[in-house]
Amino acid sequence: MEPSDFQVLMVHRPRYKDWAWPKGKAELNEPMAQAAVREVEEEAGVAVALKAPLTSQRYRLGSGHTKEVRYWVGELLDHNSAAFAARPPVVPASKREIDVVQWAKPAKARQMLTRRGDRRLLNEVVARAARGELRTSTVALLRHGKAVGRSSWEGTEKDRRLTRLGVSQALDVVSSLSAFGIEQVVSSPWERCRQTVAPYTDLSHAPLTFDEALTEESIEVDSAQASELVRKILADPAASTAICLHRPGLAALLEPLIEASAAKNLPACTPAHLSTAEMYVAHIAHADSPRVLDIEKHGTFTKLALH
Repeated sequence: MEPSDFQVLMVHRPRYKDWAWPKGKAELNEPMAQAAVREVEEEAGVAVALKAPLTSQRYRLGSGHTKEVRYWVGELLDHNSAAFAARPPVVPASKREIDVVQWAKPAKARQMLTRRGDRRLLNEVVARAARGELRTSTVALLRHGKAVGRSSWEGTEKDRRLTRLGVSQALDVVSSLSAFGIEQVVSSPWERCRQTVAPYTDLSHAPLTFDEALTEESIEVDSAQASELVRKILADPAASTAICLHRPGLAALLEPLIEASAAKNLPACTPAHLSTAEMYVAHIAHADSPRVLDIEKHGTFTKLALH
């Protein structure tokens, strides 16, 4: 993709008299991904889905503290999409905060952006476009919420349910799935996974498919079926898919993602590193064969908030 083939969105801040990328602060117990899409919509008036992350920016404040700002590539979100349907309305920023919103081709944007760090991010976006890595698909591996302990559950394993904490986690994970533009969900049919994805699919009306290959029993017998499921989704350049599963299946589903990784310093992704209601989010480029550019880990603050 050439720089002349796309535009970027900037905002003008009258208080600082500068042109910059839309950004802002996370609210109390607000996941970072949710904060990112909320701030963009408040400041720029557009809904976006987060794509592959960009380089974080760090700079020193007048107080002597160091501030870190995380950025992602953002893609406009269709108002008829499932991800948009799952989002609450936002209150637009005041004219005192943002007075002008401007789309521009990269060459023009480079002239307008005030800060050197913002121009570096623009250069990163242009370089990705040249490599065919700007447009990406998304695969999220979501571990189900906190379930009732095996020792205290009297029913069958497939019917074991979420705890009250798990139900709260399922509600809170909605914002992260929406932030990454998830348009379809594939889940283990066991009850704790059903309960975990239900709030998102109910709000968004995203298509939901139950796959027996994702159950703990199937993983124990033949994990290759679960791995193949991920490979099929990886091959689809239009996929924005969340897969809800049990921890024993994470290794099998991570395997195709790590095999297709283009990163030299991919963060350690192991089943042991993923807690209940956390998810790995993989961003896949499709210029040639599917290549995983990055895998992030995201979760909720539910447990912290309740304790």
